[in-house]
Amino acid sequence: MKKYVSLFIYLLILSGCTNPGGRSWMIPVTIDPSDLDYTPSSMESFEGRRQLLSDSLSSGYVILRSADQGSFNRHEFRPNNYFYYLTGYTARGSYAILGPEPQATFTLSMPPQSIRTLIYEGGELEEEELMEKYGPDRTLSYREIRALIDSIAKTDTVIYMDRSDRTFLADLQRMAGENGAARFRHIGELVDELRVIKEPMEVEFLQKACNITAKALTNVMKECRPDLYEFQIESVIEGTFLEYGSAMPGFNSIVGSGPNSTILHYEPNTRLMEDGDLLLMDIGAEYGYYTADITRTIPVNGKFSPEQRTIYQLVLDAQLAAIEQMKPGNMFMDGHMAAKEVIVKGLTELGLITDPASPWQIKFYILYPSSHYLGMDVHDVGEMGGSFSTFMEQTPQESQESRVLEPGMVLTIEPGLYFREKGLEQLHEIFGDEADSLEIAQFIKDVGPVYEKYMNIGVRIEDDILITTGGNINLSRYAPKEIEDIEQIMR
Repeated sequence: MKKYVSLFIYLLILSGCTNPGGRSWMIPVTIDPSDLDYTPSSMESFEGRRQLLSDSLSSGYVILRSADQGSFNRHEFRPNNYFYYLTGYTARGSYAILGPEPQATFTLSMPPQSIRTLIYEGGELEEEELMEKYGPDRTLSYREIRALIDSIAKTDTVIYMDRSDRTFLADLQRMAGENGAARFRHIGELVDELRVIKEPMEVEFLQKACNITAKALTNVMKECRPDLYEFQIESVIEGTFLEYGSAMPGFNSIVGSGPNSTILHYEPNTRLMEDGDLLLMDIGAEYGYYTADITRTIPVNGKFSPEQRTIYQLVLDAQLAAIEQMKPGNMFMDGHMAAKEVIVKGLTELGLITDPASPWQIKFYILYPSSHYLGMDVHDVGEMGGSFSTFMEQTPQESQESRVLEPGMVLTIEPGLYFREKGLEQLHEIFGDEADSLEIAQFIKDVGPVYEKYMNIGVRIEDDILITTGGNINLSRYAPKEIEDIEQIMR
């Protein structure tokens, strides 16, 4: 029954049904990890993926391993994404082979066992349980599957594997020998496009990851005050993750206050926050191996200053304009271009841009494209229809085609503005090849007094958007972002 309820919810979402969230701070998340227990029906997703892969695998083999024995992601072991995506299996030290053998198209290995692992880590599933739960055509012991991989590597065949697992690639190449005929290709060639369109189970995990993250951000808004350290805020965030069943963050938490809010990937999180600072938090709980990616910026003392309010509202207006463009039939970068247009117009009106058609002036403030795919990776796989560098060269007056958005895609939208203390001093070094020194010097003279008003203000607002047949749904809608909402919670 649960399977059909989940499917019904997913179909409602893709048909354009929206969940109001809005300004409600009652976040629908409970301490209940039972949805992580896979049932035989939920395992059908993994079987379907393997079938799609087999249909596109005309010859050769797919050989993946769960992860290196010593592989950890911050807090604990985590299987490699491609291995998990195709098997649902999470035991370390295991291998999966997909190949042309009629009686064994899917082979899964038992993890290596010893008395030590039994004592320290506990036992894994017995062979019969593994067969029943994960549905391989056969299981092999660790020694048996290593011998089989060695024999395959010595043949004239194509082997698809995860090239990010460099240790395993080197292992395969050693097996093949210096004059081996095997060709090694990246499994992403076959799987990445499958991962772009999310299935019902994936959407459910992403939604819960977003809800847990929204809960963490709301908790911070209630606890934040001057004279706390950034790492104390990080402890509120990641403590909330653990409280609601997220084993770890999907990426290193960014918790930057004051001047650190202007550093895009600031990670030390060690500064003592001061009255008058902004606090930028770019965070994401991981749930069921799917990660949220939400950014909120708040005033440490609970009240935005006039200058902070001006920049914050400009970024928020840009983000809202971008979200309106995120619907099927539009282009991947339409949201980014809409946000860019709002920001350039706003900065020009504030006197921070003197020529709204100047590419280098725009790039000084807009440092990155505003969207990327989201899923098992925080920057998930999939073609965008162009390169980030190409998108960054465009002014709002230009149009550049990118990939068409389709229902089931999940992508972020995260415009931001960052007024670095030494930003103007760096202009000659950054843009000396794009503008002459006199032009840059005149720009510094014209905008300098205005720029100084906003020094050390960094604002980023990021949401996670599911494309639906009728438009989109904001999966991170429960994380407050309107100025009045943030200030009310922080009172």
